[in-house]
Amino acid sequence: MELTPRVHSIPAAAGFFAGPLAPNVYLVMDGGQGALIDAGYGDEGSVQARLEYLRGIPGPFGRLRAGSGQAPSAGSGQAPSAGSGQALELAYIVLTHHHIDHASGAHRLRQATGARICLHPREERILRDWQADIPQDVDLPPARSLEERLRAWRRAAAQATADRLVDDGDIIAVGGVTIEVVHTPGHTLGSICLYLREERVLFTGDTVLGLGTVAIAPPPHGDMGLYIESLERLKTYDAALLCPGHGPPVHDVGRKLQELIDHRHERERQILGALGRGRGTLKALLDDIYPELDRRLLNMARGQILAHLAKLEGEGRVAKREEGGETVYGVV
Repeated sequence: MELTPRVHSIPAAAGFFAGPLAPNVYLVMDGGQGALIDAGYGDEGSVQARLEYLRGIPGPFGRLRAGSGQAPSAGSGQAPSAGSGQALELAYIVLTHHHIDHASGAHRLRQATGARICLHPREERILRDWQADIPQDVDLPPARSLEERLRAWRRAAAQATADRLVDDGDIIAVGGVTIEVVHTPGHTLGSICLYLREERVLFTGDTVLGLGTVAIAPPPHGDMGLYIESLERLKTYDAALLCPGHGPPVHDVGRKLQELIDHRHERERQILGALGRGRGTLKALLDDIYPELDRRLLNMARGQILAHLAKLEGEGRVAKREEGGETVYGVV
């Protein structure tokens, strides 16, 4: 789906339920060269959907060819590049963060296209440690087969080793356009957004979603204070279109960012108010703030409260103590 002449969204139907909004994968292209923003899942259907879209691009980009890496072997499913017209060179796959719904398809797409994978150094370190107990954004129901699938996706994501590490302010050139790397820690500590200056398009990964709010884990895997700072920083970019990691594109960028900032401050006030009424345990805070929450979302809600509490504690506005084997929080 074309969003601007240089930006396309590449859909893929999810073969399972892992959340209400499938991960978005975007293509930036100019002058016969292209870059993917995120890679989606690594299952056969998702990967092939993205490759087929690349092969079907009209105009001079209609035949995918290998980029700067190793060309795919015979039988890989890549369309031939013989003929008259310019082929699209997929030069980069830029990962906004390490979560499996954004990264587990990257290595297979690299194998098929020769594109170079780019990501932040913090995220690459986490990808390599795929056996560690690191929270993901896929909340699967308890089932052994699904747990095995999750581990398989973690292994697949770990193969997305960086061909190029990128950090704040780095520029990724695609044809005649520039993609600026914006380090936006919060959702994960190595999360990045990408700003396509020539189109005034901001790709936000899971820092900003098209619908709803994103989960922020407490330290060491996320940071609510840094997240709010990242949102404030994104407001300084002259963006006309926001392309999120999940959900529809956003045209009123400044309003969306301010809504998310206001939501976090309002949640903070709710927590402080509940603590002031003596609701000092995590369970009491959950019951007070999320009284009718679907049980399947309880773990995520606990994480949000703990992330806010860690921020407030770091600011000296909340203190905790152990009481009867339970952690109790109170306003300072």
